[in-house]
Amino acid sequence: MRLDRERRAGRFLEWKVRLFIVAAVVALAGIATENRWWTGAATVILMGGLLLQFLPSDGEDPEGAEDD
Repeated sequence: MRLDRERRAGRFLEWKVRLFIVAAVVALAGIATENRWWTGAATVILMGGLLLQFLPSDGEDPEGAEDD
């Protein structure tokens, strides 16, 4: 497997990471308290992060992606 060094980070990468961290904390809290609602909420939060990938592009170039 070769990495593509030309490929840029995806849109909303920071938000995806934030949502993953929140979901991980919620999931661990749900596991520790044996509460199915917390673990279900963590799953929903992770799905929200996944759905960010499919938001339409606003037409702006990401920072640092200027073509001369």
